[in-house]
Amino acid sequence: MTEIKKSAWGRMRSGGNTRTLLLLSFGGGLAAALGVAALVAAAGPEERFLATLLAFGFSFWLPFSALLWVLLVDRGTMRDAPRNVEDSVEYRWSERASAGVFRDMLVLLGAGAAVLSVLEVAIDLTLRWPLHLVLAGLVVLAMVDFGIRMQLSKGAEG
Repeated sequence: MTEIKKSAWGRMRSGGNTRTLLLLSFGGGLAAALGVAALVAAAGPEERFLATLLAFGFSFWLPFSALLWVLLVDRGTMRDAPRNVEDSVEYRWSERASAGVFRDMLVLLGAGAAVLSVLEVAIDLTLRWPLHLVLAGLVVLAMVDFGIRMQLSKGAEG
């Protein structure tokens, strides 16, 4: 039985080496980022096409590359990677924080829907906020809530 040589970046699930994994991750991430950037640039003004393409392409390149790396890497070939992530204390902190955020969002959204429906019926209130800003605000609120809950869990156990 041969011992698998482990590296900091790992190897591909399909048996490729570290270099292939990184080339596919960064190259595929760049291709995906340029594809999304081209769609966004095509939807915008024609005189800003190149600037939009470059800005969005550069902005999305590393996140898409990281996503591809996560999908392609074999965790068993990574140095210092824990075998069972679910058994770690950090995982328990994250689970506890996630459950708390879910409860908070259910209460917040339920109370908000109830208040808005009563106000709309009672005083014919019409809000003119863009829905994408409301949803972005809720996402930011959930992230902040998660961060606070994660630190509280960490402090309670750590």
